[in-house]
Parts: sequence; structure tokens; C-alpha cells
Amino acid sequence: MRDDLSLKTSDACLPLRGQHTFAVEHRVSRLTADMDMSAGTKTAPLYDWRHLAATAPGFLFFANHSAEHYKCRQIGALIYNPAFSAYPTPRMFTPDQLHTISAQLALKSDRTQLIELDGAPIIVKQLEAPLKHWGYPVLNTLARLLGQPMLRAVPAPGGSEAQAIEIARLRSLAAAGVSVPEVLHVTPEWFALSFLGATSVDQLLRQEPEQGQQHWENGLQAILDLHRLGQTASQCFARNMISHEGQISFIDFEDDPSTVMPLAAAQARDWLLYLHSTAYILHMKTEDIAQVFLRYVQQDDGAVQREVKRAARAFSWLRILPNKRKPWGRDVVSAQAAGQVLHFIANQNS
Repeated sequence: MRDDLSLKTSDACLPLRGQHTFAVEHRVSRLTADMDMSAGTKTAPLYDWRHLAATAPGFLFFANHSAEHYKCRQIGALIYNPAFSAYPTPRMFTPDQLHTISAQLALKSDRTQLIELDGAPIIVKQLEAPLKHWGYPVLNTLARLLGQPMLRAVPAPGGSEAQAIEIARLRSLAAAGVSVPEVLHVTPEWFALSFLGATSVDQLLRQEPEQGQQHWENGLQAILDLHRLGQTASQCFARNMISHEGQISFIDFEDDPSTVMPLAAAQARDWLLYLHSTAYILHMKTEDIAQVFLRYVQQDDGAVQREVKRAARAFSWLRILPNKRKPWGRDVVSAQAAGQVLHFIANQNS
């Protein structure tokens, strides 16, 4: 550990890439200039652990998603991994570039904006107001009663905390080999990301229905690849999966499901959210959707497969919901379509 940091490590020291990871307490008393803080900060008293995770090389928010680290994730620990200490910090924009971005942001109130900088597109995400979620206790109680950890409420705090979580997750996922946007610059009010394209899997399913199954399977393969790297998404909806240059990239990481549930449950949640967001769009028979879906799920870890099958038995009742969009809306119709698929899976594995 660094002498210039007042850090307290736990007695749990687990191997990662030949190095070690340390669960670190939530507060850091001092950060010196050589840590290369964003926005030119040289010394920062009492930085919150999420800020440290988002800015300091070598610090990753829950860098290792192995089952052994579930206890660390439960207490909201920061993971320090010397293996990543040389991981590059985001390249900083020049004053002229920052002025260009500020001028563009002033023109519109949109929180997320596509901006051209020196002839190249970038994504700029501004802070959103801190969020309050009164339904969290209800979800957590439901998860406990049904024995479904994937139903646990995943905190989405909004504000600077959400920004710090997303930056840390993007860097951690990139270090693990996941295709995600690159973090280009961080300020207290916004951060900039590389632009990976504007076409999501959701859009492809709607715009090119004749190729719908292929686009859908590309998304299934991307989820499987993500899990094989020991990672999980945040909101694994088709709209958060960007298709570009022959591959699928993941976006939107303002929360981290693995902080409140085991990795297997978080990864099973990825499969079910993707199914929920796509089943009602596909021009395929329910049985065919289920068979293709299972073909990919069955290549995942055994614990993830078991979670998916348990969820299929628990949620197959959703098939009785109305299947007409009017007046019920998209959420009801998508849940009904997913329920039909889950019912088929539950019966096949009963």
C-alpha cells in the first residue's frame, strides 16, 4: 500500500492476476499530487471512497467480481488492486477543448449529449439530481419472500455518486476486456466518453425485423462473453447494448447489481432483463425464442443456469398479463411476452 494514503486494509487478501486485492475502508484522508486527480486537483482532503475509485489509478470499485468478494461488496468496500496501478488515467482535455464542451452544453439542457470535438464525436454525461427510491424496501422484502436475490433493489443514487460509480465500473470493465466506452475526461459536473455509435440492439430489432433473430443472438453472445470475463452489466436491456464495427458494446453503468446480490444472481438478472426487453419485439414463436435463449444460457456457469431456471418457475405467471399494448402500455406487454418464454422454460426443466 502507499505510504501517503491513510488506508486500512481488511484481513481478507485475495489473489487477482497474480497480485492481491484489498478491501479498503470507506474514507481516505489524503491524496497527493502524483495520484493525478482529474480536473487538476493536487491535494484533496477526505475524498469519498467512490471518488477515489473513480479517479485514482490502482483503485477499482469492486474490481474482482468473484464470489469470494461478495462480503466486500455487501459492505460497500473499495477494492485496491496493484495490478491495475499502471492502468492509464483518462487523457485530459485542453482548456480550449473544455471551453468548446462548456459552450455546447450551454445550448441544450439534455443530460447526455453527443458533441463534436475537434471533428470527432464524443458523449458527455452531466450529473443528474440525487435520486430517492421509496420502493427499495418493498423490492427487498419481495426478494426475500420469493427467494429471488435478483429482485433486490440495486441502489441508483444519482448525482456525483452515480457518476463515480459509472466511471469506476467503466474502467474496471475495460480492464477486464469488456467492450465499453472509454472514459476520456472527468470533471465534478460531467464526464466525457468515446462515442461507439448510435445504433442499439433494440433499434436493430425494430428496424431490421427480417434479421431480428441474428441481431438478437448477437446480443445473447455478448452477454455470454461478458459473463465469461467474470463481469455483469447494470441495466442489461437491449437499448443499452450498442452494435458497432461488428461487435456489441455495453453502456449505462450508474449502478452495480453485484453490490447487493451474488454474482450468479446478477448475471442471471442480465439474461432476464435482456429477455424482458426483446421477447415482445421478436418475430419468432415463443418456443423458438425459449430454445435459442436456453442454448446460450446453458453455456454460462452452472450457478447462473440454476438462478435462471428458478426465476423461470417464479415468474412464468407473467404470461397471464394482457398482451395488447393499448391501453396497458409497453411494460405490461414486454413482461407478458417474457412470461410466456419463462413458462416454456419452466415446463421444459420441471
